[in-house]
Amino acid sequence: MYNFRPLINPTRSARCRLLCCSLLLSVLALSPARADYLSDTDLGRKVMVDYIVHFAHHFQWPIEVFSGSNAPFRICVMGDDALMSPLAVRFHRHRIQGRMVSLETVNHGENMRARSCQIVVMGGELGKEPMAKTIGALEFFPVLTVSDVSRFTLLGGMVEFSGSGANMSLQLNKTRLDRAELKMGTSLFRLTRTATH
Repeated sequence: MYNFRPLINPTRSARCRLLCCSLLLSVLALSPARADYLSDTDLGRKVMVDYIVHFAHHFQWPIEVFSGSNAPFRICVMGDDALMSPLAVRFHRHRIQGRMVSLETVNHGENMRARSCQIVVMGGELGKEPMAKTIGALEFFPVLTVSDVSRFTLLGGMVEFSGSGANMSLQLNKTRLDRAELKMGTSLFRLTRTATH
């Protein structure tokens, strides 16, 4: 007759599992956090800014949106302070359609101000519910809404940056673009990028 005895002491096994869990948690705590939005990384912000510049030059706004020949081309940022600095650098002394660019921050609830912008960049810090309300307030106005928030186009936004790195793609909400009477130039999608790390 054979006598089987466990190779591992149950108490020792529990200590071993606890130690393994502790090690795993400390490795996870020390590893860099995953970027939730494209704008969470330097490369992602650069890609977004490049596309926003491209959009500004290749979408066509109705002439009535400008209050005069000296009116600026207004790009407004809502809920995404991380993009302000790269946008400011890129649009410094920049002209779009012959107009100087004015870069502005628009706060949640300032929908009347947002309606006078040509492009509104919305960040995840705004939150989905306030974002949906703002998008609703901008419907039928010639304001290009842009974001890297997941499901932005389903909320009614016009251009969504989805994915990250080499897998980044754009999603367009053609219905909202048509309602806002924003026309896409034929060269809108000529900008291509190879992501390098």
